[in-house]
Amino acid sequence: MRTAVPADDLGPGIRYGLGLAGMPLPCGDGAYWGHSGGIPGHQTRAGATEGGRRATSVAATVESSAPAVSKHLGSVMATALCR
Repeated sequence: MRTAVPADDLGPGIRYGLGLAGMPLPCGDGAYWGHSGGIPGHQTRAGATEGGRRATSVAATVESSAPAVSKHLGSVMATALCR
C-alpha cells in the first residue's frame, strides 16, 4: 500500500497509493502514512509514522472547507507525530 506516486496536488512532498498518503514530517523524522476524509462540516485525519513508533487521529467540526482548515489539521497531525 505504500508503493506510491507523487501527489503534489495534495501538498508538497506528498505521495499517494492505494488509499494511503505519505506526508513528510516537518521535524525531519521521515514521513507518516495515513488517510483523510470529510463531509461538509467535518474533517478527519489519521496516520502513523513509518516505523509505527507513533500513531494518531484528529477529527474536527469545521465551518469551512477552506484550504487553511486542511493545512491547520495537517499541522496538528505533524506536531503530534513529531513529539
